[in-house]
Amino acid sequence: MTVNVADAKAHLGILDDHQDELIDALLKAATDACTRYIGTDDQPDPLPPIFDQAVKMTVAALYEGREGATVPEEAQALLNDLRPWVFG
Repeated sequence: MTVNVADAKAHLGILDDHQDELIDALLKAATDACTRYIGTDDQPDPLPPIFDQAVKMTVAALYEGREGATVPEEAQALLNDLRPWVFG
């Protein structure tokens, strides 16, 4: 499963379509940040649910902070389980 705009909007509690472009951009940035955090562009296939949850949490941090936000500590805790997959 991968996170799409509808998933991100549901996580953020957004019902209208007025911010879809912003949320899409934040979703791309969050996915990139989470991928970089685990240390690879070669993501496991299929992506585990913890990755998706970390992306949603990162989208929320970016949406709320709008600037300077990174992968939040709570999301890092989820992603730490994927780092051994990369660094074995």
